[in-house]
Amino acid sequence: MIEVARHGRVAVLTLAEPERRNALDYARVRELTEHLRDADADPGVGAVLLQANGDAFSAGGDIRQFHEEFARSAHDFWTSGESWADLFVLVPEMRIPVVAAVDGHALGGGCGLVAVADYVLAGDRARFGQTEIRLGLFPIVVLPALVRAVGDRYARELAMSGRIIDATEAMRIGLVHRAVPSADLPGEALATATALAELAPEAMALGKRLLARIADLSYRDAVELARAMRGVFLHTTDLREGVDAFLARRPAAWHGAPSDTPTEETA
Repeated sequence: MIEVARHGRVAVLTLAEPERRNALDYARVRELTEHLRDADADPGVGAVLLQANGDAFSAGGDIRQFHEEFARSAHDFWTSGESWADLFVLVPEMRIPVVAAVDGHALGGGCGLVAVADYVLAGDRARFGQTEIRLGLFPIVVLPALVRAVGDRYARELAMSGRIIDATEAMRIGLVHRAVPSADLPGEALATATALAELAPEAMALGKRLLARIADLSYRDAVELARAMRGVFLHTTDLREGVDAFLARRPAAWHGAPSDTPTEETA
């Protein structure tokens, strides 16, 4: 089960099956993808906060479900992987940032969720690992996100060793952006998501699109794409408002960021 709440312009998604260590079976992955897509389509939402109840952020894929699939065909495996692929393609393509708040273990696909998030905060108890190799597997669909997050060398070592690392090491290699005391994590994560949600929405959406595209390009091609997109950025209402606000010494009133967004509601 995934709990959905709103705090101002932040959509809060909470993995809420602590008795299963928030394992991600196919149904749960599809549910998470649907909620993320809904948040991205809502003009009143400026950021997503992904968090979890219990002692684990997520233990990753459901091992029992893997066991049930052993008798299936290669085509079945291709089809069943679609939900994971959809999720890991969606997050970089979203117009709004996804913030992950991690306390406890984030393993396998759970660690992949951390890697694909735009901004990650970790508590003292956070532990991260691509532990699939211990099951005779490899981090497959999540591997591109892991490589983007920490680079080829660190991704290679984590995937091949199955080693579990703490928040300090995760921050050192770039998997985590900030490590905070566990007691402060909920407040710090919501404050971070709120701050991101209040920034220029057009610039944020275009910036995320640029980041997603340049990751797959050579340096020269990335610079050329950035140059081409510059004209789009310079014609946004966000930039006009930002410049006007700066010159007038007043707070910017971003287009598409209504001040009357509900402060809190739960679905």
